[in-house]
Amino acid sequence: MIVFDSKAGRFSQISKNSIFVLVSLLLFTFQGTQAMGKTLSVPESSPTIKGALIQAQPGDIILVSCGTYFEHDIMMKPGVALWSGTLQPGCVTIDAQGKGRIFQFADADSNTALVGFTLKGGLAQGQNGDRGGAITFQNSSPRISNCIFKSNKATSGGAIFVDQKSSPVLANCLIENNEAQQKGGGAFCLGTVTFNECAFERNVAMVGGGLNLGQDAVAKLQSCSIKNNTAGNTGAGLHAQQSLCAISNTIFAGNWGGLGGSAISTRNADLTLVSSTLYRNGSDSSGGVLAFEGTPPQFNNSIIAFNETPILKIDTEIPVFQGCNLYGNATGDWVAELRSLGQKDDNLSSDPEFCAPDYGNFNLQSSSACLPSNNPTGNKSIVGAFGPGCVNGNEQSSLAPPTSSGFQAVPAGL
Repeated sequence: MIVFDSKAGRFSQISKNSIFVLVSLLLFTFQGTQAMGKTLSVPESSPTIKGALIQAQPGDIILVSCGTYFEHDIMMKPGVALWSGTLQPGCVTIDAQGKGRIFQFADADSNTALVGFTLKGGLAQGQNGDRGGAITFQNSSPRISNCIFKSNKATSGGAIFVDQKSSPVLANCLIENNEAQQKGGGAFCLGTVTFNECAFERNVAMVGGGLNLGQDAVAKLQSCSIKNNTAGNTGAGLHAQQSLCAISNTIFAGNWGGLGGSAISTRNADLTLVSSTLYRNGSDSSGGVLAFEGTPPQFNNSIIAFNETPILKIDTEIPVFQGCNLYGNATGDWVAELRSLGQKDDNLSSDPEFCAPDYGNFNLQSSSACLPSNNPTGNKSIVGAFGPGCVNGNEQSSLAPPTSSGFQAVPAGL
């Protein structure tokens, strides 16, 4: 059976027996805390997911047998847990075939869950709104785990839209190849949102290719991967405007911004980036890997290396850099506005010695100056998203960082 490992950016094998035991355990645990709930199944209880949700009541679990379901405009019932038969995204695909949005969550509390689905072909337009091609959250705080969102389209929020009153948590999700005409190729958020071990890859939008945070949004990204997204204007990886964003242990790599901000752009946003890595981001102009207006962001213990355009494009105070490593960037490292920062606050310029970055492994070789034992500044923190992880210096055996499988993300969906 296949599991998507978001940090490694690949699928891994797990046995059918392990899945059976896990599903049984989760069913027992869930029903033990939801005494009145029952279990429905698709296609036994209903031939469609939409039909099973009509039958379900808060506290119920719906198990969906593996296969492809051609459905759209599904109203998720609050308090219901919708699980694929193996809890893995390869088990159940819901293909909207461009006929409408796939799911709408309205007034859904944290007992509402979606676990182990691939959502594709969703389209948000017309009377149901033009945001969130795969899912829209309205006054909702569900848990979404082990899901893949791909090839969905909308005016904004190609795959996902979060409104001002929502606070969903997404764990171990892959958001890839989605498209927005305006904001947020992968997701457009106005509320509070948490992304744990999620990957945004190859999404496209005018602003915020991977993720766009609108006014008053509050976002937390932990152990995520934001790669190869494109913005026609700015913020290919992420754009934040008048919002609050905390990012940690996250990779920004290969993103391409037309006018700059190829990794991150902000406008009057409070953004902090801690223990993260920015690698080979570029733009069509000299717009910068990082583009900021208004409130300056803060960077701690992060690597900015081998990027193809100037590091900064700013209309604000110089951002705070502390314990950061800038190295091998095409137009220089601690230069221009950053010149005075390179020799203080534990900042340095040294080859990070990634294990195999072109294969997606951003762990560090044992001799890297980004490790506390080798850092010439005396910094006791690891610099960058990952610590040591190479195997005998062999790139082919170092394709994946030593991380846990996606199954650790499944409880977040309960």
